[in-house]
Amino acid sequence: MRRFFLTASLGIVLLACNAFAQNFKCFVLTPPEQILNGVQRLAIADFTVTPSFKLNDQRSTRTRVIDASASKERFTGAAARLSDMMTAALLDKERGVHDLASGPLGFGKKKEGLSFQEGAFTNVFTLVERSQLQQVMNELALTQSGLINDADAARAGKILGVDAIITGSVNIAGEETWLQEERKEGEKKTQAECKHLTTNVSATLRIIHVETGQVIGSKDSRRLHDQKECKGATLTDPAKKSEPIWRRVGLGLDDKKASSPEAAVELCLAEIVVELVDYFAPSFAEQKLEFAGIEGEQFRRMAEAAKDALKNPSRSNLHTAFVQYSAVVGQDPYNHGAQFNLGVLCEAIGSYKIAIEKYDLAFSLKSDEDKYRKAKDRLARQVEFWDALADMGLELTPDDFEVTAEELAAANRDRVKINGSSKDRHEIKAEPNVASATITQIPGGIELDVLETVAGWYKVRLPLDGKEGFLAQEKAKVLK
Repeated sequence: MRRFFLTASLGIVLLACNAFAQNFKCFVLTPPEQILNGVQRLAIADFTVTPSFKLNDQRSTRTRVIDASASKERFTGAAARLSDMMTAALLDKERGVHDLASGPLGFGKKKEGLSFQEGAFTNVFTLVERSQLQQVMNELALTQSGLINDADAARAGKILGVDAIITGSVNIAGEETWLQEERKEGEKKTQAECKHLTTNVSATLRIIHVETGQVIGSKDSRRLHDQKECKGATLTDPAKKSEPIWRRVGLGLDDKKASSPEAAVELCLAEIVVELVDYFAPSFAEQKLEFAGIEGEQFRRMAEAAKDALKNPSRSNLHTAFVQYSAVVGQDPYNHGAQFNLGVLCEAIGSYKIAIEKYDLAFSLKSDEDKYRKAKDRLARQVEFWDALADMGLELTPDDFEVTAEELAAANRDRVKINGSSKDRHEIKAEPNVASATITQIPGGIELDVLETVAGWYKVRLPLDGKEGFLAQEKAKVLK
């Protein structure tokens, strides 16, 4: 059995909090739209292509038009290119984490996304090389000049020993128009040569189950690239119809800029591949996980400690937050907000079975809370996905938070703030009486954990040397 290890890593992309709750964004492995139960070995056939291209030159008094039917050969390589790009996407173990756009609208500098599920991966399928598929098809006298039918795909797949074969088609309509536009610079009018490039690409994917010959999945995707470039000017997008390329498959191209019709097709295919592969394969997606507010004034310090830990996100700080919410639950098992927040932290590291238990409990305690219902629904899909992976021989080994008794005891301890300022000094006694020996003196304004309370004295541990001693209660106040 192939083991699918899911371990925690450092990093959350964005984290924000307020006095009541906080938003938690991190990358998690997300189930596809269509889960292919029992499918592990795949083969991808070259997609068929139906191309057309028209050149319309209006720069002279005599308009020259090259009809689309005369330029079909321009895009014939797009079918094999799409198959290659799909293969590359399916082999990528961290698909979806790359090239995350920063900035409030997603138009800032690209950066690498981070996840707490570093051990998770997206290349869950074993792919058979297309050359092997082509050899089998040649031996069976099957043609690649048209879309192979379902029965032929199933025959070839059985010989290759795959569970499913992916076939599909691509339609490309491109038009390049050259024209002269009048420009005005002050009182002077000039003529500028402009190129308007319009490319419309659509693709259809079909997944054929080899054993049954049935279609177990299909997906359509379409992209329009509309671009205008004038001599001496920069490229623009006049129609504003092109979608930004959030995730590319190693193209090395600038977003939404194309130097030729072929490059425009490449940009469209890059976006189409993301949509097609996301349909049946898992991908990393930035997930917004929202915490609940914690009710109860006596739990304010624990809730604030959890939030403070998450301001500087790391695996250890996630653990710290988990300890704090566990301490709340230890004192009040019916605190639905704390139970829910434990589920959020478990979901962030991929411990889905525990997360859904926490979500179910929180929902049973407060069923009118919308975020609890949404979390339950979201996790139900995740559990279904992991069960399907287990059927494929991919065993999930989830990470977990292991909280010790000492950590819980520390979280439950009172914390005091010493009276006065840093100029003041207060004695720490060896025993809980004024006649006892003085261990040291501490300044006002600092905070200390209380180990226990003894008849008007706080037993405290000193942070610098770990020594324990007693502070008179009137010298400090308990933090809420």
